[in-house]
Amino acid sequence: MRGDISGLEEFISAKCKGPLGDVRDGKATEKQIEDLKKTFTGLKEGSKPRNENGTWSLSVRNADNATISFKVKKEGEDYKVIEMTVKAGTAKKNR
Repeated sequence: MRGDISGLEEFISAKCKGPLGDVRDGKATEKQIEDLKKTFTGLKEGSKPRNENGTWSLSVRNADNATISFKVKKEGEDYKVIEMTVKAGTAKKNR
């Protein structure tokens, strides 16, 4: 995500709230866009997607070791993000 958020709205469900809801509605502020860019910097391989009653869940980690979790559900013919959460990473302890 290099700051160009055009086209993302088609992948975000009407049920999605928060910064992604603002992106979908065209109301995202420059600060929200910058925060999202930082959040998605240095993504690493994440968890294997899991299906829970028709809702797919998956997680990835970013450069700050934060966990970014997505819930995706089929709406019509397409899958759309219905929820995104970010949980701060923990520092590794030296032993």
